[in-house]
Amino acid sequence: MKEIDFLPEWYKEGRRQRVRMRRQYAVLAMAFIAMVSYNATSTHRITRASAGLTRLEGKRVEAQSAFDEFNTVTRNLNKVREKADLIERIDSKIKMAAVLAEMSHILGETVVLNKVEFTAEPFWNDKDSRTGNTGVRVADGGNDAPEEILVGSVRFRILLTGVAVSPADVAALVRRLDDSSYFHRVQASFWRSGKVQVSTRGVQAAPRPQAGAVPGGQPGSLEVTEFEVVCYLANYEETDRR
Repeated sequence: MKEIDFLPEWYKEGRRQRVRMRRQYAVLAMAFIAMVSYNATSTHRITRASAGLTRLEGKRVEAQSAFDEFNTVTRNLNKVREKADLIERIDSKIKMAAVLAEMSHILGETVVLNKVEFTAEPFWNDKDSRTGNTGVRVADGGNDAPEEILVGSVRFRILLTGVAVSPADVAALVRRLDDSSYFHRVQASFWRSGKVQVSTRGVQAAPRPQAGAVPGGQPGSLEVTEFEVVCYLANYEETDRR
């Protein structure tokens, strides 16, 4: 027996169209739910990332502050080091009180100084670069040419001028200076006879009797020996430069 379908074609087409629409609605609903879920998840992640960025910004500000403070301390430390290096170069590294005490012990009672001069000199006069000497120029308002002060590795030349009772006292002074561990390269530049004016009481109280006064000399004048002695402070050791 042949089956006869009495349903019209438009009805069947409507049913198929409604099935397709339901499928499309289901797909759209699933896509919408997925989009909502993704949006919610993304919003949560963005919120967490924003909170993390806020914390990182606070740490960045703290790190920047610490970095700026470190730079400031580094600059101050470099300035202090520069000043310390300058002080180290300028420091003569000698105990002046001990030198003067030794000199006072050596002089004795028959020598009177009227000038003591310490002069810084380079070790060699040929401006050898191995000396490591540098100079600091100090401007003087009264002079056009500035004065150069040696710093660094220098030696000190000592100039002593004064009077002694006799030439033998000058020779004894040179010998005592040469025997001292504080001085070396001692030599007398000159000595000559001279006179000093003293009171009559000073003549009578002289520690060593002279030939009185100079024969035919004026009362109150004594014959003395004027001298100049040059030596170097023994705060360095000479070695062969070859």
